[in-house]
Amino acid sequence: MKRILSFLSALSLLGILTSCTDSNSGNTIIDDPDISDNYFGLTDPFAWTLASVPAMFPESSLINTVEYNNNRALLSWYTVDRLFTQRNSAYAPDYIKNDMDALSYPYAREVANTEVFPLKEINYDVASVIYTLNLSFYPRERGPYNLDSKNVDQDGNLLYPERRWGGIMRKIDDTNFEQADINCIVFWLLDPFMDPALDNRDGGYLYFNLGDVSEDVLNDGLMSYENGLPVNGDGAYVTQTVWGKVPSLAPLSYAFDNSNGARILQDVGLDGLSNQEEFRHPTYAHFLNQLQNVLPESTIIAMHNDPFSPFNDPAGDDYAYYRHTYYDIQRFPINSRYKHYNGTDGNSFSKNDASDAQYRQARSTPDSEDINHSFTLDNNERFFQYRIVLHPDSMQVGRNHITDLHVANVHTRNGEIQQATWYEFTIPLAHYERTVGSIHDFSDIRFIRMFMTGFRGITHLRFATLELR
Repeated sequence: MKRILSFLSALSLLGILTSCTDSNSGNTIIDDPDISDNYFGLTDPFAWTLASVPAMFPESSLINTVEYNNNRALLSWYTVDRLFTQRNSAYAPDYIKNDMDALSYPYAREVANTEVFPLKEINYDVASVIYTLNLSFYPRERGPYNLDSKNVDQDGNLLYPERRWGGIMRKIDDTNFEQADINCIVFWLLDPFMDPALDNRDGGYLYFNLGDVSEDVLNDGLMSYENGLPVNGDGAYVTQTVWGKVPSLAPLSYAFDNSNGARILQDVGLDGLSNQEEFRHPTYAHFLNQLQNVLPESTIIAMHNDPFSPFNDPAGDDYAYYRHTYYDIQRFPINSRYKHYNGTDGNSFSKNDASDAQYRQARSTPDSEDINHSFTLDNNERFFQYRIVLHPDSMQVGRNHITDLHVANVHTRNGEIQQATWYEFTIPLAHYERTVGSIHDFSDIRFIRMFMTGFRGITHLRFATLELR
């Protein structure tokens, strides 16, 4: 038996096999992605969007009220651009290019393919570097459309970080898992507790929801889509909500109006409001007045100097390119440069429309709550839920869905040897924690939602792989 397990572990480190083990029965399903098609990759950050509030939080049932998003903390999801980490990069800011410790940081540095899969042969058509999916969770910082003005400290940070959450969701193309023979969620994850400065060793949880999840990020029963906003000032086909404004006509396509100046009027985020309109909107005006009453003057002054604070971006939905000039001036570390890269307000401007000289758009198509482009708003919550405990004591093979690990001694740019532990998690789909709604089988799985909660400190999750198999 030990020889068999060693053989399976070796195949896993080759990157050609994953075992989906049923810990109750002891049965093992072997999946080889190199010779079969029954896997679905999930590491593309551009396929994910801001999640609706998960059903496990009581406020998820609230409709058309700002309290719906009051526990949403900031979560960024991204792949680190090699312009920061590549040797002799002409585009990296000098303070990063010359900082070998920054280029050796475990959650930002380059990850060689052989670091995770040391036995795998790298062919000419395979990248030598893994473009990892990074999730950076900031439980003390508000996420988009969080207007909680009561539960904040004197610096404007969120109180009770362990109650906050941050999540993303995406569509699933191959919805019939039974026909596709998809049996498990599999991922290789870097140890999240390598940086003692993050003070995150109390740990937290990573959840997955598989099935139907609500697309209604601003839970008002209406579909937000940017290209439905009028560019001629006509409000006849716009519905006012507590969040802002929503097109009242159903979409026929998802493409911006190409007339002169239209992009600035439409590319304003899911609330349908530009920053200037947010300042005038009663919901955001009330939020800012409340902050003025509870925060000390020194904090308010500091927030006015921060382009991403509520006093400059009331909804918290502004987009910022990771080479934004403000980041250079403030000498932001690599991971922090992605804090607002997932913002929806201003993420599709032309370079001429942008105020920052280093602006680059993140996408060319409008943002919409309709993430599967069905031209209808899905707001059902019926899914299988899975939970991973992320705590230093839980990171052991044989527990917590951990099926393998690999310890790599990485020679980093600062001349040191960094010991990096990568964990393989294999979650059999049959081993869900609970179900929500009337879901009974895996024949119609249209969405996946992934979220983090329970953390008290900043936590970076770095996925070398994330797949359905």
